[in-house]
Amino acid sequence: MRRIARAARLVVAAPVVILSILPMKAGATGVYENAAAEPAFLLSPRRVTLGATLDFSSNEPIEAAVYRIGAGFPLRSAFMLGLEQTFVSVSDTSDIKSGIGDLTLRGSAHMWGRKHRSLFLLGYLNTGTSQKEFFPYSSKTLDVSTSLAYVDTLGNATVYATGGRTWVNRSDEERPVDTRHTDYWRGSAGVAIGGGDVRGQGGTLYEYTSDHAERWLWYGAASVITSDAIVLHASVQFETGKEPQRVSDWAGSLGFTVRF
Repeated sequence: MRRIARAARLVVAAPVVILSILPMKAGATGVYENAAAEPAFLLSPRRVTLGATLDFSSNEPIEAAVYRIGAGFPLRSAFMLGLEQTFVSVSDTSDIKSGIGDLTLRGSAHMWGRKHRSLFLLGYLNTGTSQKEFFPYSSKTLDVSTSLAYVDTLGNATVYATGGRTWVNRSDEERPVDTRHTDYWRGSAGVAIGGGDVRGQGGTLYEYTSDHAERWLWYGAASVITSDAIVLHASVQFETGKEPQRVSDWAGSLGFTVRF
């Protein structure tokens, strides 16, 4: 319990220190991200999986539905690979646009472990898969991200913290800053609690861009194991901070995973 208490204090203190040091600027945004997706991938059992999720995002007057289809593959005992394709539908007061979104390739490597503590190397590659762009719900840029992740487990509670950098390639620098995204630092932290068939999770994701803009997302998630093969999951998230920098005021998701 002492380790979890220390980690919880770090989760609260670190963002406060970051905000007191870094200058902030309105007018820049990022690409839509389900804040629960990366920790779910990090903490998931090493099994082959297939899954589908529907995300609904609201940022008045714009609403978006993001359909995500994905799969996970363990590579030996230390590595995990994930693939995810999105399909996007965006509507406002005058029009509805839909099409193929981005393809994301995720990976994790178990670098170190001692008792209930582990250190992972996380990464993802995100790229557009069509000529259309539904920014900020998809982008034709090529994003490459690497992070270090620390996981500490005690009983039915698991605490995690990550920190890393994302590089945005193929970005049109001539576009206004509120219609494109740039390189950014990212950090996240949270806790997963539960045993048996029900598990709850909550945490935060912070991003600070090279344009000196910030995004801060807070999420809560729950999953229910209905059988050894089927897991149902749901999440909700909110963005705080200056309104021009938000991708969505709030978003929710429902989905399922089949494990083999």
